Amino acid sequence: MTKPTTEKQLGTLTGPVLLFGGAYSNFHALEALKAEADRLGIPPCNIICTGDTPGYCADPEACLDLIEKWGIHSIAGNVETNLVNGTDDCGCGFGDGSRCDMFAKLWYTYAAKNVSPKNLAFMAGLPDFLRFQYAGKEVVVLHGSPRHQSEFVWASTEAALKAQFCKDVHADVVVAGHCGLPFLDELQVSSGEGRVASGELRVASEARVAAEQIENRESLIENRESRSAARVAAEQIENQISHIAYRISHWVNPGVIGMPANDGTPRTWYAILNDTDGLEVTFHALNYDHEAAKSSMLDDRRLPVSYAATLTTGIWDNTEIMPPTEEALEGIPLNATLLATQLRTRGSAQKTNVKTDRTNRNKPQEMNTYSNPKDLRTFGKIAEWQEEMGNKFFDWYAGVTEGDTALTEREKALIALAVSHAIQCSYCIDAYTTNSLQAGADEEQMMEAVHVAAAVKAGTTLIYARQMQRQVEKITM
Repeated sequence: MTKPTTEKQLGTLTGPVLLFGGAYSNFHALEALKAEADRLGIPPCNIICTGDTPGYCADPEACLDLIEKWGIHSIAGNVETNLVNGTDDCGCGFGDGSRCDMFAKLWYTYAAKNVSPKNLAFMAGLPDFLRFQYAGKEVVVLHGSPRHQSEFVWASTEAALKAQFCKDVHADVVVAGHCGLPFLDELQVSSGEGRVASGELRVASEARVAAEQIENRESLIENRESRSAARVAAEQIENQISHIAYRISHWVNPGVIGMPANDGTPRTWYAILNDTDGLEVTFHALNYDHEAAKSSMLDDRRLPVSYAATLTTGIWDNTEIMPPTEEALEGIPLNATLLATQLRTRGSAQKTNVKTDRTNRNKPQEMNTYSNPKDLRTFGKIAEWQEEMGNKFFDWYAGVTEGDTALTEREKALIALAVSHAIQCSYCIDAYTTNSLQAGADEEQMMEAVHVAAAVKAGTTLIYARQMQRQVEKITM
């Protein structure tokens, strides 16, 4: 395990504690969260950020200024660490050459150029870990994992690994960030290493022998009531063993407020701890002016356009970093049922309540078959149907098709989908217009170039496939 560079002790906290992370330079979301905390009466000393305050969006300096002025507790995420160190990479853990990596070169460069010396000094003073006591539990706040600041830990990450991480930092509760999705996992952690007295472990060993003896004798007991009593006694001993030899830990990721949770809604997420009845964890959706946040990103062409689109669609540009379990949940709005399925309950020595905010909860939407191109935006990846560009393409397409080779409305809609994506995707724009950017082309010329390239590549491929299909049908008739 890599030891944290710095750890800050907060002592014992009581009352509601608000947890959030990943403001990602989204000032509109951060302002909305502060307003909500003020409304709830949660003081700055009970508010904790898991890092990555600067990031994908338009206002890194304003966000860092607000965090510092607000006076809340925060740790350094990988973005803060790398900005302070002056490295040319965000250190997010993206694969080299991946879409995330390519986009990071845009937003991280932007963030590095738009933080002040005051911001750098503030980030340099942030600890790597926070530690406090809450509801009788030891709580540690970190960014990725104990062994690496940029390690992705998901709901689907092996429970044994998360349990080991809890042991590594001697925590009953780990609050983490980095992956961008809210979840809570209840973990059964072996208590053999210093958490339980050796005498208790000796008692557990003796109790296990007693339980085995009862089980062996049960088959010899003829009286049904006596057999039942023996079985109950064995179960009670096993429960005692479990209580002594294991403890329950929790891994809490409150989610991030700067980007949606890939659930098809623009909402972002945070969590609140409460100690009125044991340890209670609630997840809450944050509604804010996401359209304004998107507009701020689009004001500067150096930021990824597709990330700006994510603020309104609620769908990530890609899922390269996700395990299959999380990837399969794309476009399904988070709700109480979904978060409940992410909680692995293995029994608890102390009561822990799990609740999810039901305000503004959306029901999962079924994917339907569409033939109208304008409806294809509901498939998720597209911010909106670009009617003008689509009509330009269809006008061009009409000149190269005739007779029975004409496409169906559904096929035309699929081409429109490709065109609509390409003209909003930073990756496509960069790929098709690098030379145009260097030549000083204006935005309209850039978009037109992207349209033509996307239409030719996506459209002609589908046209050719359709024509070949028709030819095969004629031959086989």
